[in-house]
Amino acid sequence: MIGIYTRQSVDKKDSISIESQIDFCKKEFIDEECKIYTDKGFSGKNTNRPAFEQMLTDIKAGLIKKIIVYKLDRISRSVLDFATIIDAFKKYDVTFISSTEKFDTGTPIGNAMLSIIMVFAQLERETIQKRITDNYYARGKKGFYMGGRCPYGFTKIETKINGIKTSTLENNLEQMPSLIEMYDLYANTNMSLGKVSNYLNENNIVAPNGGSWDSCKISRILRNPVYVKSDAEVYSYYKNKGVIISNDLNDFIGINGSYLYGKRELNERKFTNMENHVLSLALHEAPIDSKTWLLCQYKLDSNKQIKNSGKGKHSWLSGYAKCGYCGYAVSVVTSGHTEYKYFNCRGKTNLKNCNGHSIPIIVSEIELEVEVELLRKIQELKNTKLSVQTNDDLVVNKIKLELLQIENQIENLLNQLAEANNVVMKYINGKITELDNKKNILLKEMQKLVLTNSKNLPIEEVWDQVDKWDELSIEEKKAICGYFIEKINIKDDEISIDWKL
Repeated sequence: MIGIYTRQSVDKKDSISIESQIDFCKKEFIDEECKIYTDKGFSGKNTNRPAFEQMLTDIKAGLIKKIIVYKLDRISRSVLDFATIIDAFKKYDVTFISSTEKFDTGTPIGNAMLSIIMVFAQLERETIQKRITDNYYARGKKGFYMGGRCPYGFTKIETKINGIKTSTLENNLEQMPSLIEMYDLYANTNMSLGKVSNYLNENNIVAPNGGSWDSCKISRILRNPVYVKSDAEVYSYYKNKGVIISNDLNDFIGINGSYLYGKRELNERKFTNMENHVLSLALHEAPIDSKTWLLCQYKLDSNKQIKNSGKGKHSWLSGYAKCGYCGYAVSVVTSGHTEYKYFNCRGKTNLKNCNGHSIPIIVSEIELEVEVELLRKIQELKNTKLSVQTNDDLVVNKIKLELLQIENQIENLLNQLAEANNVVMKYINGKITELDNKKNILLKEMQKLVLTNSKNLPIEEVWDQVDKWDELSIEEKKAICGYFIEKINIKDDEISIDWKL
């Protein structure tokens, strides 16, 4: 029996209909039984098509001995897929005919010409894809709207720039106040993503496209540079993330938002891995100042770094308490019959590389000892609050100057690589690695100072909460702990605290 295969991606005036394809194919035989396979609304970029798969099933069952199509690209536009299909046809002794291109795999010349035609079909498809990609990036570099769903807080407005149709963003008067409050809550309080989403839901603020708010929606909005008044600080933040910036530093004057775009890996969330993505200044004026926006980024970056530390349901020291012998985190173990809780070294239980503690480490005893030291430290800082903040500002400025010097040194070394021989290149690469490591240390140090300098949790709020310490929840105590403490090293009969301030 003869099989006629037809495919049409979309209904367009310049595309041949399914009926016309069938008519052309029927001219290739007379009075023979045939079965028609039709895939409508499917692309030729792959073979995941229901009628096509049914045709292959019938071929394997020996029902079809000849396949006729209107044109080769009805089968596939991919050379690799097409070659696989032709091999399957040969395996089951099936002849393939293209009615308009007059190719018949029953002849050697037909086989040869068939392969040539498919090579050009694939080349054409790849050329079109490249043209679309280049146009997309070119539009981005001009600050044009990159398409997709309109960001929360904005309304998309159609416009023309230099005769080119595009869109720009304007403030959505209904959503913008909630957006600004969202940034303020996350940047300037101790509220987590979950608490911010709960707040929005409790106040009946409608999420994008309906539904309720959650941590993922909040995170995507806070990460999006479309909202930030892009200045030199934002430029430096993205440059240090490995982002390609299409505008000159002098263009970042703290008015416009930015678009971040680039190819992501399969199942990779947006804004997670920004290396080799492109940042371009947009045409619209952004609503969020760079200080608030960057503070949100530092806080989100910190969350990412400690995301495996757990929620700490049993102790406000969870995530900060470490084994003083091996350095690994300690987890809380509870007794099944009593309220007895103690810390257990993960290095001993999971990795088997620590001898652990020789005596039980009671959680309540460690908490009490840390509490005494923490409240003493807070009172000490409270008495010298202003001088601490002023000193932090000086340190941050000093770090920024060091970072600029390192950037200049790295740039000079990179310029020297072009003329260096193998021996010199080895030393230059080593020096670049050394400078890059130093840069990363300075960036972490600056990030830590920014987070603890009356931003992540306003210092006045710390004083208020400390006054009612015994009434605080585990989560609230943990927030204050994280404000001041880097980590707590626990040994059998002693603890030591690494302070952030």
